[in-house]
Amino acid sequence: MSFTVPAAEPDVSPANCKIKFISWPHPSTSVPGAVKVNARSQCDREVSEMTLSVSLMGGSVRTLRETVTKTSGKSFVENEDTWVMCKNKDMRTFQGAAMGTSWEGGKPYVQFKFGAKKQWPAATDPGRAAHGRSATACLGRSRLARR
Repeated sequence: MSFTVPAAEPDVSPANCKIKFISWPHPSTSVPGAVKVNARSQCDREVSEMTLSVSLMGGSVRTLRETVTKTSGKSFVENEDTWVMCKNKDMRTFQGAAMGTSWEGGKPYVQFKFGAKKQWPAATDPGRAAHGRSATACLGRSRLARR
């Protein structure tokens, strides 16, 4: 005898909280020589607490950096602190992901969203093109310089 267990439907946030965007990985203007992603979670009304976790992944979906931003009594939360410094010019694929949690009536409501993948070959380095600097691509955790 076999049977299928139906997947649980996620609860919808009463305040209609959603991940509004997760940016493409891009050369940072605030941290020269870094690649970063930004994200925003937005609700229709203020909630008691919100968190927004943002991950910057490289290559085969390996997390290079993860940051968390928290706020209370607001209808949105932004995270613009997820970046990695890079030391070489090898081709690299980056992707961002965001997980937002809103606490409403003492209950957590979770949203999740992947951003687009972006691949940069050294010959078309966006750091050089956009900022006149050297490459913003990385080759793994051991070569990252993190602040």
